[in-house]
Amino acid sequence: MTDQNLESHAAKRKAHKKAVAERKAETGRHLMSAREQTRQMHELKAELLTHKKAKSFVNKLFDIAMDDDHDGQMQAMKIVSDRLLPNAGFTLDSKKSTAVQINISGLQVSAVDGKDSSSTNEPVSYQ
Repeated sequence: MTDQNLESHAAKRKAHKKAVAERKAETGRHLMSAREQTRQMHELKAELLTHKKAKSFVNKLFDIAMDDDHDGQMQAMKIVSDRLLPNAGFTLDSKKSTAVQINISGLQVSAVDGKDSSSTNEPVSYQ
C-alpha cells in the first residue's frame, strides 16, 4: 500500500472506532467483535444442547405443534418445520439437472428434394 492509502485506511479505522465508542456510550452496552460473537454463539449452542431441560423443551414444542386446540400451534409448527425439514431438498440448487434433453437418431427420409432415396437407405440430416 502507498503512504496515502495507509493514511486513508488509518483515518477510516479511527473514525470507525470513534463511531463505535459513541454508540457504546449511547446504548450503555458493550459492542462485541465478530470473533466474540462467534465464540459466544458456540458457547450458547453448547449450553442449549447439554441443558438438562432441552429434551423436555423439544417434547413440549412438538406437543404444542400437534395440539389442534392450542393457541400457539402455528408458531410451534413453524419453528419445528424451519428447523427440521431439509430445505435443500426443496430448492432447485440441489437438483443435478432440470434441463430437458431430446436425442433423435436414425432418422431416415424416403425422398430428398424430389429424389427417391429409398435405394440408399442412409440416414439424412437436415440443418
